[in-house]
Amino acid sequence: MPELRFDILTGDFAIIATERAKRPSDFKASKEAEHLPERDPKCPFCPGNEKLTPPETYALRNGTEPDSPGWTVRVVPNKFPALSPASGASLEELEALRAGMSWPPETGDSSMYWEVPAVGAHEVVVESARHDLSLGDYTREHLASVLEVLKTRMLALYDRQEIKYVQVFRNFGPAGGASLAHPHFQIIALPVVPPRVSLEQARFLKYESTTRRCLLCDLVEREIEKGERVIAKTDEFVVLCPFASRHSFETSIIPRKHSPNFAASSGAELSSLADTMGDLFSRYETMFPSLSYNMVLHSAPLSGRNKGGQPYHWHFHILPRLTIEAGLELGTHVQINPTPPEVAREQFLSV
Repeated sequence: MPELRFDILTGDFAIIATERAKRPSDFKASKEAEHLPERDPKCPFCPGNEKLTPPETYALRNGTEPDSPGWTVRVVPNKFPALSPASGASLEELEALRAGMSWPPETGDSSMYWEVPAVGAHEVVVESARHDLSLGDYTREHLASVLEVLKTRMLALYDRQEIKYVQVFRNFGPAGGASLAHPHFQIIALPVVPPRVSLEQARFLKYESTTRRCLLCDLVEREIEKGERVIAKTDEFVVLCPFASRHSFETSIIPRKHSPNFAASSGAELSSLADTMGDLFSRYETMFPSLSYNMVLHSAPLSGRNKGGQPYHWHFHILPRLTIEAGLELGTHVQINPTPPEVAREQFLSV
């Protein structure tokens, strides 16, 4: 019968529909992927079209001029940003907004309705000059350089006084919300710490205060001991299908060494992460040639205690978009997952 599972990390519930046990061939994403050219003359991210984007903020280049061909990874402001530079709001306004996030509110309209200009930053990290490659296609050296650029930009954005949280994510495929096929990450720098991250931080803190240990360190250790949901493990990283997976074939990439901040990763750690990530996405792309997904990085904010012994442990979530969220999911945030993570793990290991 179906199982109701609880996610100790997020506090979410998932219904695992064990009797369905859907395999990759049961989903439309198993169909052949659309063939893409190496270069699309109409794509603003392809070499030769640099003038179609805002001026670059950062790039890995072979001695060429900014905003010209000759780059391997290129970072540009999003042409249609979700947030804008801080010139639109004062630091006093931002502090008032953060104060207004406390609960319960005071009486009166001024405490019920809070708004300030949406300040921050919204960047696009164009991962490759090639239009047709994906995370499973890159050399490990190139993928490591992409991860290094993500780290560099996170640190640069955290240097801005108004920024409290930097979110790295990747939307891929139509169902994942990608508007352009050219492979890219996005980075959004926010003036507040999002509630989702704050809730995870609170769970880490509560667990640490009770056990004197890290929640995710303990979870990884137990998952390795059980072996039921672990897809891959190295000395540095583990890849697993979460116990309470909310999406079919959902995975997490977690460093085995306790580390609050992705931005503190060494070059050697990012190289190892590139190996792990590249292998995982090679498996995804074999199983689902036309997969849409979202990948998100959760990392401790770089402020206050987070620079030291923060009770947090960074990790990547990979969320395939194989099913459609409907009334139950939207109304309760309880997901129905037709593929038990134990079954998903078997399928990953078969490719």
